[in-house]
Amino acid sequence: MGKTNDRRFYETVAAILQLQVDDVTDEISPENTDTWDSLNQINLMSALEQEFGVTLPIDSLEAVDSVAALKDLLAQHGVRV
Repeated sequence: MGKTNDRRFYETVAAILQLQVDDVTDEISPENTDTWDSLNQINLMSALEQEFGVTLPIDSLEAVDSVAALKDLLAQHGVRV
């Protein structure tokens, strides 16, 4: 059986932000996570696009300010996490 969307999402976020999967919560944001800088913001979006086979609009970069916002953005593109 393959990985769930939840697991794929959390593993991708954890890998980009250099966190343990269990440490990734909806509250993680650039304000409270040192590794979430502007470059990793782009890396997160790109990795999630590749993982889920979607194209996320570049103008959504600034609006994504937390893990919860990443989930919402994916949901808008048909990916439930």
